[in-house]
Amino acid sequence: MRSLGREPFSIAVVSGKGGTGKTSFSASLALSGQPVAAIDADVEEPNLALLLGDPVLATMNVSLSVPAVDAERCTRCGTCSRTCRFGAVFSFGKAVPVFNDLCHGCGACVLACPEKALYEVERPVGFVGRGDANGIIVVEGRLLVGMPNPVPVIERTVELGLAEGLDTVIDSPPGAACPMVAAVRKARAVILVTEPTPFGRADAEVVAQVLREMGKPAALVVNRSGILEEAPPFEGVLGTFPVLARLPFSRAVAEGAARGVPPTKVDSSWKDAAKAAWEWARRVAK
Repeated sequence: MRSLGREPFSIAVVSGKGGTGKTSFSASLALSGQPVAAIDADVEEPNLALLLGDPVLATMNVSLSVPAVDAERCTRCGTCSRTCRFGAVFSFGKAVPVFNDLCHGCGACVLACPEKALYEVERPVGFVGRGDANGIIVVEGRLLVGMPNPVPVIERTVELGLAEGLDTVIDSPPGAACPMVAAVRKARAVILVTEPTPFGRADAEVVAQVLREMGKPAALVVNRSGILEEAPPFEGVLGTFPVLARLPFSRAVAEGAARGVPPTKVDSSWKDAAKAAWEWARRVAK
């Protein structure tokens, strides 16, 4: 862990949909020249490390406390099934309760059981890797195949990344659901990467509304700017966010990404956009 002599600063990068260039811009922020920890919180499809040199990662498991049942003490009363708000407990007749993978590990059923027949066990749900990519600390979360809830892995990944004591870049999952919220919850500013297409704009608007509700300072980076001859101005909540950069479509950037080369290595406009994003974020963050 390296100390900056000040409170570390965290900036998250989000997108309404996949494929907008979110991870490419996260890599650009991480490669902006200052000591940072790059956190890949897109735990279902982590690939930020590939753009940062693909370092070797030392891993640790992430587990979730889930209920188990003592069949001898269980009276099959069904209280646990009625208590669960996630549909994760099945209780049928004289059979002992069955717990499925939808369990969020909240512990409500364990507390509610009148016979104290439920207890908690640890279930592996993913792992977090840590490595050094030419001075950039990479912290990457990965959800185990078949696990339906990425949030515990995301929260642990962000926690370990922030514990590095450095400024951090958080590559969030795409979309506006719980995984994105978990990834950006501790960020002090957010960059929303979008594209001037109907789908890109519509999905970004949903994310913008969530960020507004969370009270997060947010700004836009428009990737593939100019692919439509006349893109209408952003409207609604999305239209209230400042546009920090418009990055034109670049075949060199696309080819570089396919080879694992970050865009800052082939297009100086990405360097300028990353610098502008850091400057904006430090200016507006609470």
